[in-house]
Amino acid sequence: MNSGVEGARERRGFIERIGARIPGFRGYLEAELRRDVDKMQRDWLAARVDRGRDALAGSIRLWSGSGNLANLGLASSVDKGLDRLANRIRHADYGSSGFFDPVKIRADELDRLYAFDLALIGTVDALVDRIEGLPATAAEPDLRTLLDAVHAADRQFDERANVFEDVTQKGGL
Repeated sequence: MNSGVEGARERRGFIERIGARIPGFRGYLEAELRRDVDKMQRDWLAARVDRGRDALAGSIRLWSGSGNLANLGLASSVDKGLDRLANRIRHADYGSSGFFDPVKIRADELDRLYAFDLALIGTVDALVDRIEGLPATAAEPDLRTLLDAVHAADRQFDERANVFEDVTQKGGL
């Protein structure tokens, strides 16, 4: 995650680079930069889950068109689970504290939260790969396994709230 912050830092505009030299203002810029990078990462990850939903919708259309309707209810449950996961990611707490927030999160604690988010990227990538590799038939075992994987990803995301709470408690002034 630090590489994302570093990259964003390098792309700052002229005015922001001047402001970064003003004592006290630099910390504000850094916090805003981290907040922006965190938001971009979560938006990207939610869009990746949405891509999986799109692939699943294509499979559902294929199955429906061929008359394979037996497990569409199960496929719908997978779709709902993916929608929930994407929205939870999209609307999760920021991995940064605002300038006037009573709890300040330090950089080392943010790194812990970012490490969790990076691990979540691997989980989402594996989930989307599994969706994109669904067979041409709506086989119940494949859909049940996929539904279990969606639920596991959702439980993993529950852990983000625990990490975030722990980080904010330790990072409090």
